[in-house]
Amino acid sequence: MSARHASPAELERLCAAALERARAHGAQVADACAESTSAFTVRAHGGQVDSLKQSGTRGLGVRAVVGGAVGFASGTDLSPAGLDDLARRAVALARFATPDEANGAPDVAEAGAERKIEMALELERITLATDPRVTRTDGASVSSSGGAFAIANTHGVSRGWEGTSVSAWVVALADDSGGRQQTGAEGMTVRRLADLQPAEALAKSAAKRAVSRIGARTVPTARVPVVMHPDIGGAWLAEMADAWSGESLIKQSSWLTGKLGESVASSLVTMVDDGTLLRRVGSSPYDGEGLATRRNVLLDRGRLAMFVYDHYHARRAGVPPTANALRSWSSTPGIGFHNLYLEPGSESPEAILRRVDRGFYYDDQGSYGFNAVTGDYSFQAQGYWIENGEKAFPVDGVTVAGNSLDMLRAIAAVGNDLEWRSSIACPTLLIGELTVSGS
Repeated sequence: MSARHASPAELERLCAAALERARAHGAQVADACAESTSAFTVRAHGGQVDSLKQSGTRGLGVRAVVGGAVGFASGTDLSPAGLDDLARRAVALARFATPDEANGAPDVAEAGAERKIEMALELERITLATDPRVTRTDGASVSSSGGAFAIANTHGVSRGWEGTSVSAWVVALADDSGGRQQTGAEGMTVRRLADLQPAEALAKSAAKRAVSRIGARTVPTARVPVVMHPDIGGAWLAEMADAWSGESLIKQSSWLTGKLGESVASSLVTMVDDGTLLRRVGSSPYDGEGLATRRNVLLDRGRLAMFVYDHYHARRAGVPPTANALRSWSSTPGIGFHNLYLEPGSESPEAILRRVDRGFYYDDQGSYGFNAVTGDYSFQAQGYWIENGEKAFPVDGVTVAGNSLDMLRAIAAVGNDLEWRSSIACPTLLIGELTVSGS
């Protein structure tokens, strides 16, 4: 990246200037959020650089409260005149909005472009060289980004911080019979380049996953135990997360409504959202409203321990905020998550597999099928049929279905293999029984 993002101190100064103008235009309470980012992505395909993208953004949003009503305006003109215009528009919009007493604000290693290009080419090169049955890829990419963020409000809160991320992904394609191809994807997103797995490890894993699926077939419909690969477990956590949102609770659109304090999952399950974890992608010192991030235990050994809130929804619910506000310069705050994960158990993935006499090992999924209101779960699935504790043959053309509340209660084992590849992580899971619909 040729241009570095602005410093947190510079963004804090812009926020302070915007707040001054908001007060001058009549805001009783206001906050300002500024963000500056720079990013670089390279994609390799067919042994050549397929695309390069370099981008940068610098913008600021002002949220003004007048008489309990909120107005919001954002833009990229950060000159004194531009900031004044944003503040004026936010206040003007607030005067036409509906008052709501819950509105307010809380008191309160980079590599060069050449190296990243070589990494993408290397990822594809090693993937193709791993096994002759891998005849091509669907591309290999390396991306990096860095940015600074600042938030300030008229209660005296002023915060600024910065962060980076880097990711690498490759998709291997292996020849199967009848002109079909099997895919194997591998990759991760981390905070620093030093935390990224070597290109060789990612490439060989992608190739192995593709080749191991050659000859995949369907199986008869059955109710069987299902072992979830960490990728699938993490995807399930991402789908379920909204059920823990205070906004969903207030709207009674969460399938956990009315269950606070109850046992809703196996006692093996502890689910956490933590913005303080060292060198994790979702970590930051503060949330999108300037509150210090913290460790929030959502499920405590199976018990529904809490929901998460931003400032507005916490006031609506009459509870303290949980530092789960997320926002960008171009949006108002909303509820989100930092680093969401299931705490690891004591069993190895191999030991969990040996528990299953007959069942399904689920390690890839297809088209979407999750109902956020009911928790119903249904996805096209790929994986392996399990016989006598071992993977017997690859499987595709099936659907795995259940209800998330039933699935949480049916977790019979939690693996010790928690590994961070994004801001959501899950170890291997054994679900006691799910419907695998096939032939």
